Order: sequence, then structure tokens, then C-alpha cells
Amino acid sequence: MTIQPSVSQHTGFAQLTDLPCLTLQCANATAVLSLYGGQVLSYQPTAGNELLWLSAKAQWHNSTAIRGGVPVCWPWFGPVNPKLNPQQLPLHNHGLVRNRMWQLTHSKTTEDSVCVTLTITVDDIPASLWLSASEQQPVTLNLVVTLTSANLSMQLVCNTPLYQQAALHSYFTVSNLQQTLVTGLSPDYFDKVANAQRQQQDGVVHFTAETDRIYYDTGSQLHLSDDKQLRCITQQGHDASVIWNPWQQKSRDLPDMADNGFTEFVCVESAWLNISQISVLALAQTLQAP
Repeated sequence: MTIQPSVSQHTGFAQLTDLPCLTLQCANATAVLSLYGGQVLSYQPTAGNELLWLSAKAQWHNSTAIRGGVPVCWPWFGPVNPKLNPQQLPLHNHGLVRNRMWQLTHSKTTEDSVCVTLTITVDDIPASLWLSASEQQPVTLNLVVTLTSANLSMQLVCNTPLYQQAALHSYFTVSNLQQTLVTGLSPDYFDKVANAQRQQQDGVVHFTAETDRIYYDTGSQLHLSDDKQLRCITQQGHDASVIWNPWQQKSRDLPDMADNGFTEFVCVESAWLNISQISVLALAQTLQAP
């Protein structure tokens, strides 16, 4: 029997029992999105083949960002850059939209795809992100998610020129961290574990310790592999790729991650980090398990 592409709204996913969600289905592929955070939580290209990781201790109440899936980081990435926060305000890591409700504003199904747009309007963007204070206004951010039988694509769009950063902070489930590789990266990177020192390597990442690296000027396609599966990660509108695994101590220290949680995932993130000038945003990441 042919399964028609569809979108359904429901409450709850995994242990997040009261979370407002959407499920997209196209052929045998499914994706689950949370309206809280505007976040993809699950992508299965075929039934039972989960590509994304969600922490068993993830939560969402009390303005807590959901640990796992594909968090949306915007309008800054990580701790806010001092240029974007000259007044040293107490701002959360990774921006303003991971712990707010988004709205479903568009939905379309065709014979071979299903597409939804999630939207959030933000009216408390710091004045330092604008070219001039007189331009300040509410800003709309859209996440367009498209599911086909072959892949899942996410595009993050802001048409307002700002000093803005963004990342699609994808958590990928892995079966064996010691046999996990990321390939296709540029040779130059900044090592945040080693106090942001510039390093060089051959473009292949192995995971043997805490890893927190920013690779600038990466190409359009990366590959993540372990002992069971290859994943293709296609990216557009980016100027960097971020690779992260917290390793043992940070995994223990994070309240929403199990002590051994670091063994179950790696993050391969597509990012726009340049704040040398104001710009609009069109950052995209497509996931596929060929």
C-alpha cells in the first residue's frame, strides 16, 4: 500500500509527553518536529532507522532547551560574541529561539514530498545587532522543513539584515563512537578545547577525547560514518561547520545528559558565524542515509 505524504499535529514525543509536535511522513520516511524551539527531533529515512539523537534526560519545561535533534541557534552561536553584547548583558548561549514557541505557518504536500514552515517573531533582539538603533523592529525567522523519501532538508531564513549568527546544531546518533568518522572538512580549524588555537589536520575527525572544533570554509558535503551506517550532510549558506562531542566529564556535568550519553552521538553542525557586516540569512542542511 502506498503511504501518502502527510502532516499531523499531536502532543508528546519520547519522554516529552506534553510537547506540541508535528509528524511528517513521506513514503517510509518520517520526521518529528517540536513547535517548542522550532526543532526537528527525529528523522527516520526508513522505519526504525533513526538518524538523530535525543537525550533520554531531555526536558522542555522552565525554559529549558531540548537536548538533541536539531536545535536552532540564532541570532548568535555559543556564548554571545562581545561585539554583539558590548553592554555585557546576561544572555543565554546559542541565542533566543531554542526555548520559545514557534508557529506552524505553512504546510504543503505533493505526491513525493511534504513541506512545513515554522515561524517565530522576536522582538527583544539586542540593539547591538542592528546597524543603527533607529532600525530596531520585530524580526521574523522561518524554518522550512521538507521531507522526501530520500532526504530531510532544513532551511533557516531571516530576511532582515542583522549582525547575526546561526547554526543547525544537529545531534546524530552513532552506534560506536570509537569507529565514528567525519570526513569532508577543511584542514584548518579552531580548537575551542585548546583555547581556540588554530590547528591543522587532514580533514578527517576521529573521536578520542572532548571535541569542540570550528572548521571554516567547509565544502557543501560532509560524511558521517560509524560501523553500521553512512550519513551524507549537505550544507548551503554556511561559512563554517562545527564538530562537537562533550566526552566523559562534561557529559556527567550536563543535567540533561546521562553519564555515558557522550558515547551515543556526535554533533555535525552547519553554521553562519561571520559578523563583520550585516547580512540576511539563508542557512540550509540536508540529511540523507544513502
